[in-house]
Amino acid sequence: MYNVSTLLQSLPHFQQSRLVGSGYAAWLSWTGAPNAALVSTLKEYGGVHMAHEANQALWFFPDSEVFRALARLQIWSRLNATPLLCQVLPATFLVGYDFSLSLSLSLDLTDQTATPGQEFAVWVHPKLKAAVEAIPGLDLKPGTSGGGFASSVKWLLFHADQGLDYETALGWYYVIKPMGKLGDKESILGWRGFFNEIQAVLQRMDLKYISDVREGYVIFPLTSVRLLRTWCQEILGLIRAVKAEGREYWPCVMAAVPHKGLTFNAELPKRVGLDWNRLAPDFPHLQYRDAFILTDWFKVNEIRHGAEQEILETWCSVSPKAGEEQAGGSLEVSLPRKLNLGDGGECFYCGLKNHAAAACPSKGLTQLRAEAWSAVARVNMEDLQSGLRGLDERLEQGRVAESLAALLTGGDKLENTLVRAIFEINAPSQLRMLQVVWRSRGKEWPAGLTQLSPEEAPYALTALDALRAGDLERAEGLLKQASLKYMRSYQPPSLLGFVALEKGDLHQAGFYWQEAERLSYTPLQQSYFLYLQARAMEAQGEYKEASLLYRRAATASPEWVEAFYREAVSQVKMGFTGQAMDTLERLIDRDPDIFNRILLDSELDRGRMHILGALWDKWRAAELRSEEEKAQVTLFKSEVVQRFDERHPFFEPAQERLEHMRRLIEIKNYVAFQTMIRGLDDFAEDLNAQVETEIKRVKARVEHYYERLRDIQKEAAWFPFPKLLLEFNRDFNFCVEKMNWMREQHLKVAENFRKTMRYLDEIEERIGLLQKRLVTLRIVRDSTLFILLLGRTFIWLEIVGLGLALITVPGLVYFAHYLPGNWLVNM
Repeated sequence: MYNVSTLLQSLPHFQQSRLVGSGYAAWLSWTGAPNAALVSTLKEYGGVHMAHEANQALWFFPDSEVFRALARLQIWSRLNATPLLCQVLPATFLVGYDFSLSLSLSLDLTDQTATPGQEFAVWVHPKLKAAVEAIPGLDLKPGTSGGGFASSVKWLLFHADQGLDYETALGWYYVIKPMGKLGDKESILGWRGFFNEIQAVLQRMDLKYISDVREGYVIFPLTSVRLLRTWCQEILGLIRAVKAEGREYWPCVMAAVPHKGLTFNAELPKRVGLDWNRLAPDFPHLQYRDAFILTDWFKVNEIRHGAEQEILETWCSVSPKAGEEQAGGSLEVSLPRKLNLGDGGECFYCGLKNHAAAACPSKGLTQLRAEAWSAVARVNMEDLQSGLRGLDERLEQGRVAESLAALLTGGDKLENTLVRAIFEINAPSQLRMLQVVWRSRGKEWPAGLTQLSPEEAPYALTALDALRAGDLERAEGLLKQASLKYMRSYQPPSLLGFVALEKGDLHQAGFYWQEAERLSYTPLQQSYFLYLQARAMEAQGEYKEASLLYRRAATASPEWVEAFYREAVSQVKMGFTGQAMDTLERLIDRDPDIFNRILLDSELDRGRMHILGALWDKWRAAELRSEEEKAQVTLFKSEVVQRFDERHPFFEPAQERLEHMRRLIEIKNYVAFQTMIRGLDDFAEDLNAQVETEIKRVKARVEHYYERLRDIQKEAAWFPFPKLLLEFNRDFNFCVEKMNWMREQHLKVAENFRKTMRYLDEIEERIGLLQKRLVTLRIVRDSTLFILLLGRTFIWLEIVGLGLALITVPGLVYFAHYLPGNWLVNM
C-alpha cells in the first residue's frame, strides 16, 4: 500500500511562488521493477517528473498529453503484462523563485492510498472527463476503485481504443535569427561562416530547414521531445566548441515555438508573439511548459520582459547545467521583474522601461551619489538577492515609477540603497550631471568634477528648473533667447537637447548636443556631449552608431570609465556579449564597483546569462583568494605585535587597518573581496616600507650610540681608580654587547626586530646613566689629578726650600760671628 502524501511531503515548500499553473497530476504505483518504457513514454509526451519512491511516482502534465501517453501505455500493457495503478487528478503546478518545482492537490486528495493489482489500470477524476473525451478513441467508464481512493470522488476508469495510434501532439518550429544587420558586410561574412557550422549539424541530424535570405531566419521542425533535447544539446555544444577553438562564430538568437496554429513557412517568425530584438543570444528560448520538460538536462532561466504575471506560456531560456556542459557556474542574481516591465522604449535618463523620460524619478535628484556604491559594497550577495526580491514586492504594480521615486528619496533600508544605486548607473545621462559639467573648471574626467565654481548663468538654472518642473515651453523659450544672446556659449544647446528629448524628438536632441560639442572648449565637455549623442543613438536602437560615439568619447577622455561602460552596454544590446565582456572585465580590474553595477543594470538584460556566467569566474577567483587571505590578516596582526611596541606610531593605525580587513572578510561581496585583497597587498608594502625605515633608523641610532660610547670610553679611560668602575663597566659592556648583536642579526626577522627595538630603548637609557655617572667620574678624576698635580708641585718647593735653608742658615750664623753688636748673635 502506497500513500500519495509521502510524495507530496518530499516536494519543496515555499511561501511565495513565481509561477502558478494548472494541469494534471499522474500518481503511479506498481509492483516489482518499473519498466524503462514507462518513464521514457511519459517524458516523450511532455511529463515533468516531480517525485518518486521505491514503487510509486508523481508526474505533472500541463495539458491533456497525459491521456495520450496513458493510452499508449495501456495498449502496450495488453501485450506486456504491467502491474501498475495510475490515478489522474487535477493539480496546481508551483514554481519557486529558485525554479524549484512543486505540486498542490486539493485537501481531500492528499491522503489517498493505493494498492496496485496485477493489471494496468488508470482512474481519472470526473472533472477531467471532458478533456479525455476530446481525444478520439478515449473513453471513461464508471467502476469500483480501490478502498484507499478519496471516497468523495466518483472515480472513472480509463479505456483506450486499441485501433487508434495515440501519437503525441507535441512539436516545435525552431527558429534561428542572426544578430546585426545582414546588409553590413561584416554581418554577412560572419553569419555565413557560422551558418556553415550549423548546417553541418542539421544535415547530420537529417533536419529539413528553410531560410529567409533577407532577414536571415533559419526555420526547421522538431517533432518530439527527444529531438528537441538533442538539438538543444547539439547547438549549445557547437557554440561552445566554436568559441573555444576560434572557428567562425556569429551571435544569433533562437527559440523553439510550439507548432499549434502555425504554418511552416518563412513568415512564421513574424507571427510569433516574441520580441526577437530582446532575446539573449546563443541560448534556446522556450515556453516554461516546454522548458520544464528538459530540466533533467538543462537549467531554466527567466527573461524579464513580457507579461507581468508569469504563466506556463511565458518565455524563458535554457542553458547547460553547471558541472555537465560547462566547467564553471553562474551567479544567481535576478533583478525585480517589475523593474524591467514595459512595452515602451527605455527611459533616456535611467534605462528603465516602465516610464517615459519626462516622468523619470531621477529628475528630482540634484547631487551625484557615488556613495551609493560604497553602501552596496557592504551588502552580502545573499542579502543582495533577498533585497532585490524585497524591492520587487515594494514596487506597486501599475505605479512603478512612483514607487521608485518614494524609495529613492527616503529610507535607509536595503531596498532604498539598491534603488539609489540603480539610478546611479546612468547618472551621466541625467540632468544633475549636466549641471556639474556647467560648473566644472577642470579639463579631464573624473578629476574635473571636483574643480567646481559657482554657476555663472542664471538663465540656465531658471531653464533647468522649468525643465524639471515639466514646463517645456518656458524652458525652450528661455534657452532660445539665450542662444541668440550668447551665441558662443554651449550651455543653451546643451539644455535644449534635453528639452527636445522630453518632447520625444531624439534626433533633434542629438543635433543640439552636436552643436554643444562644437562650442565646448575642454576635453571634459567635448567627451560629455559625445556621450549624450551616443546615448540618443542608443535610445533609438542604433547601437552600432552609439558604440562608435561612445568610443570617441572614451578617446577624448581616456580616464572616464562611463564611456567605456556604455560602449560595452551597446555591444550587449547588439548581441555581441563576448566582445562586451572583454571591456567589462578590464573596467572591473580598474574599478571593482563596476562588478556590482553590472549585477544591477537592467539594460544588460539581453546578455545577462552570458555575463553572469563570465562574472562567476571572477567572483570565484576573488572568493578563493579572500579565503586564502583570512590567515594572512592574523599573521599580519601577529607580526605587527611582534615587531612594534604599542607606543610606536605605526602600531595603532596598523591595528585599525587590519581590523577593517577582518570585517571585510565577513562580507560576501566582490568589492569587499577586492578591497581586502588590495588592502592587504598595500598593507604588506607599507609594513615592509615601515620595517625598512625602522631598520635604517636602527642602524643610524646604533652608529650614534657607538659614537657616544666612544666619547664615554675616552672620558672614562682617564679615571685613576678603575676598580671603582664595576657598575659603570657593566652598563658600558651591556651596550656594546647588544649593539654588536644587532650588527650580526637579520633585522627583518620579526623577533630580532622587536628585540632590537627593545634593546635600543635599554641602550639609550643606560647610555644616559653612563653619561650621568661620567659627570661624577669627571669630578673625582679632575679633583684627584688636581691634588696630585698640586702636591707634586709643592713637594719640590719644600725640597728646594729645605736645601736653601740648610745652606743659608749655617752661612748666616757663621758670618754673624764676625759682625759686632749683631742682634742675631746675641739671641
